[in-house]
Amino acid sequence: MKWFIFLLILFLISPILYSSPSKISSLPLPLDYVRVPYADTSFSGYVQKLSLKSENKVYSYKREDLSHWYESLGVIDKPLLYTDDLEQCADFTMRLWADFHKENNLLSELYLFQYSGKKAFYKSSGKTFPQFLRNAFANSNSHSIKMGGREVKVTELRPGDLFVQNENGGIGHVSIILDHVKSEGREDLFLIGFSFMPAQEMHIEKAPDNRGKSGWFSYRGFIAHLAEKYPYGKPVLRRF
Repeated sequence: MKWFIFLLILFLISPILYSSPSKISSLPLPLDYVRVPYADTSFSGYVQKLSLKSENKVYSYKREDLSHWYESLGVIDKPLLYTDDLEQCADFTMRLWADFHKENNLLSELYLFQYSGKKAFYKSSGKTFPQFLRNAFANSNSHSIKMGGREVKVTELRPGDLFVQNENGGIGHVSIILDHVKSEGREDLFLIGFSFMPAQEMHIEKAPDNRGKSGWFSYRGFIAHLAEKYPYGKPVLRRF
């Protein structure tokens, strides 16, 4: 009878014990590391608290399951906005930046980029929010972020910062830091996510054991990971 009661209790609580993390901030930290806190009102704090889908599946704009492409720690809970091939890697980082402004009533400060890297401000665009995003996604890319984004030092990296690969203005790649942890005397570690081609939801890339710790990347580990898996040019660091 006691074993029956024990098994019944275990059955009832197992969904709680083993449920998927609902937010980036609830993903497990590497042993002996602590999360670096950022203000809730900042873009860094915003991306740290992004919600995750309950299922760890990445879908394309055609609703194709692309999960087999990746070792993933989770998928950002932001369904694609369009039914065409518009929300690729650079576009999805711009979407997060735009959503941060919209959800915090900061649309008067929102800018994205023209292809050249020149800032394009929402308030003077004459477009609705969806129209503004569609125009940016269709007419700018990783080259635009590289040219228009602020340069960042490795020692200053924080959530929301970007690894931008684009050496000739054509096809490139953009990854975004989503979380940041520290441990005294050790390298900082990061959760890093990206969308890709074709347009698809953003997943959190899991770091191989030789590129970081517990699925989190070191800076050098992610640079090596990009060179091995996503060879779209030497990464530069940028910030919106």
